[in-house]
Amino acid sequence: MSEEHYPARSVGNNDIVAVDISKTIDTLLSNETRKNILNRVEHGENIKQISDDLFDDELAIPLYPHGRTARTLCKRCNTFLGKYDEAYLKFFNADGDPKIIKGFSEKTKYQIIKSVYGKFLSIPETSEESFDFIDFLKDDTNKDYKGVWNLYFVKRDYSSDILGLKNIDTGKLEFEAGVVYELSDDKFIYNLLNLKKHDTYKMTNIFDILKKNYVLTNGVGETGGYHAQILFSKLFSE
Repeated sequence: MSEEHYPARSVGNNDIVAVDISKTIDTLLSNETRKNILNRVEHGENIKQISDDLFDDELAIPLYPHGRTARTLCKRCNTFLGKYDEAYLKFFNADGDPKIIKGFSEKTKYQIIKSVYGKFLSIPETSEESFDFIDFLKDDTNKDYKGVWNLYFVKRDYSSDILGLKNIDTGKLEFEAGVVYELSDDKFIYNLLNLKKHDTYKMTNIFDILKKNYVLTNGVGETGGYHAQILFSKLFSE
């Protein structure tokens, strides 16, 4: 077995920190914190820089200095799936912008799709799961996946990340109808599910990037999506 990065090292998975969710909420609700933030804003500081400083100085704890990995794939499989990472990096660098993605070749778009599906093979929560998309990933020319696992995503914004504090942890939700897994990177949140997506959650199906009318979903909105459910489940478990 070999070490596989999830998400790919090239998209920010090279220095992972842990975030204490309880401490984060307490800090953000603190009058002293709010006064400090307002004072810095009034003096012309950028809100993103303020949130980055807050995260680095008070909330982040070094966890994986060399990135999050799992010893889940044989070296041959790891090397094979890694060839999709270059295509995904193009998607990542383009911020998923439909105007740019629509210009990608069909082959590149399929490699992006397979790259994301492939990363779910390595997250700890799926270690006992049986996936039906393995053959789809193994064949670089296969364009026909009709399995039960649907993959949706959103681009991160302030509705998904309070004060821009990004948690790229993994997660799992269990429902009577099936299960939802989560994987994210610095720009996108992905949910893999074997049930019908809840209508209240607005997300983009990963296969939509193949369409001319591809529309990128920004943020989780007021519902919080599956992302909020996973964060709160971890909070309550703590």
